Amino acid sequence: MAIEKMRLLSITGPEKELDRLIARNLLTSDLQIEDAKKIYNKGWKLEYYDYDYTIQENLKKCKTLIEDLKILYREEYSNLFIENTVSQIGTKIEHVKEAYETLQREIELCQKAKEDDLQKIASVEKLQDIQIDIKKLYELNYIKFRYGNIANDKLEDIRQELKAMKVILFEIDKQEDITWLVYVTTEEFVQTIDVFFNRQNFERIWLDANLSGTPKEYMDKLYKDISDKNIEILNQQKEMQILADNARHILLSSYRQLQTYDKINKIKKYLVHDTKSTFYLVAWVPESELNAIIEKLDTCQSIDYQIEEKDGNKSPTKLKNPKLIKPFEILVKMYGVPNNNEIDPTLFVAITAFIMFGFMFGDVGHGLVFLIVGILLRFRAKDAGDILIARWNCLKPIWFFVWKCFWQRNDSSSDFHSSYARY
Repeated sequence: MAIEKMRLLSITGPEKELDRLIARNLLTSDLQIEDAKKIYNKGWKLEYYDYDYTIQENLKKCKTLIEDLKILYREEYSNLFIENTVSQIGTKIEHVKEAYETLQREIELCQKAKEDDLQKIASVEKLQDIQIDIKKLYELNYIKFRYGNIANDKLEDIRQELKAMKVILFEIDKQEDITWLVYVTTEEFVQTIDVFFNRQNFERIWLDANLSGTPKEYMDKLYKDISDKNIEILNQQKEMQILADNARHILLSSYRQLQTYDKINKIKKYLVHDTKSTFYLVAWVPESELNAIIEKLDTCQSIDYQIEEKDGNKSPTKLKNPKLIKPFEILVKMYGVPNNNEIDPTLFVAITAFIMFGFMFGDVGHGLVFLIVGILLRFRAKDAGDILIARWNCLKPIWFFVWKCFWQRNDSSSDFHSSYARY
């Protein structure tokens, strides 16, 4: 339980080395980045770096492709690296995206054609027992026919009306609510008959203009086409799986690199550069990590750095605690971080906060609820989850039994003395 001092590290170098420098040396370190423009006072003009929005755009594209291709991945990954520029990564993602969209479009076209064939089958399935070439009916010069269905409650009225009309009615299939039928009339009376049936809410079924042969022959041909399309869709899905296998490394590597670039981008908003393409970076480094960072920087010949130590309370501090009580630093930071001349209260908070909480809520049920919440938060808010995790909630049932065995007993004794005093 201690407060760790931090040293001010200033780094300058060519801009072309900046991204790799941050990725390899700084992202894994516990640094506090400062606004470089406020630290440096140069004679030439210093400008902030522009935020690169293409990183987020490519991240979104890449994640969508990974999910569409059903590639398993983890959202967070500790291996931070960059091998390609953002532009090169974007080109790779675009190539995979084009291949995926082409295959997906072919699959969708096949699916649409298959659905159209199924609709055509549904339109003629009630006619499949009729041994007539439908195309020849369409070619008749003076005879017209209509095919469709009508509600059963309208059918009897239609039968009565048709006795005085020039039309022949064929009832093909009667169902619970509707009846499928065909009516035939001459070209002279077809308009009048159509108006009458439309008033009766006749639902006409339009047959395929290319329909030839009997309905049964037409349906058999469509079923064969559907079978061929199923095979074609299956082959395209296999190609999609091959694409997913081949693109897996490209997409996952691109996604990790873009995640790294995104972290770099968030750091670069505090950095500046000059007209000579030199970057300026300033950060507070914990003393325990300083030597390791310096060793890494010494391997970069084009990088210059300078270490400063601020006096008194001007420099920031870092809380340094064992793993067991480290999660409780979040409670301390809610009120502020102590400076170099103050004491780290994390241990005191870790002990007293939950003892007092155990006094107030000495309930096994409460402990169980907070244990479950802690486990869930462990994957989202690490510090908060650790605070609520089982090793601290064990205090609650302990205080429950202490209260039952000791405090409740004292309460009973007090009640006895109070009662005796009244007499």
